[in-house]
Amino acid sequence: AVFFSRATLKAAANIFREFENTVESHNGEMKRQSDHVKCKDLLTDQEEFITSVCLKQHLGVEAYPVLDETGQELVIVGEIEDVLLWNRTEQGEWWYWKNKPKKHPKTGKDDMHHCCGDLPIAFHGYKDSQWFFKLENELYSEEVSDEGDSWKKYQWRNPTVTEKYFDRVRHAMKEAANIG
Repeated sequence: AVFFSRATLKAAANIFREFENTVESHNGEMKRQSDHVKCKDLLTDQEEFITSVCLKQHLGVEAYPVLDETGQELVIVGEIEDVLLWNRTEQGEWWYWKNKPKKHPKTGKDDMHHCCGDLPIAFHGYKDSQWFFKLENELYSEEVSDEGDSWKKYQWRNPTVTEKYFDRVRHAMKEAANIG
């Protein structure tokens, strides 16, 4: 996930406007020049990476992963009820696990899941707006929509695990509110 301030977004737009009119394809691989990646328009699936390179080269803005103090992700990259079940041991290595340690840095526990932090920032993977109303209700436990209550018919695919996660989130939100 990528989060920008308004000023950063405007500056990035100016950088992208300066790209050459031609687009190069490198089959998803970044072209290296003098041992560093060049900020340029490439036909690739790595737009977040290219954007971070451009922001670093032109504005001095560093990209950082969005993790809590225990290494758990705060931006949920898929539907929460699925992500909670992702398992490196059972499902094998795939893009989600790339560059992630196999052991928890503090506990040494194997198969560190990295999902999901107790104070999430964003949930991805939902296209139907009714799911957003359901998420909001899970997080804040109140009526959320003037559009009616059709979102109430939506059910989590793994309700036990998902509801346990939202219990943790609501507890963490209450603790965070008491600290501030």
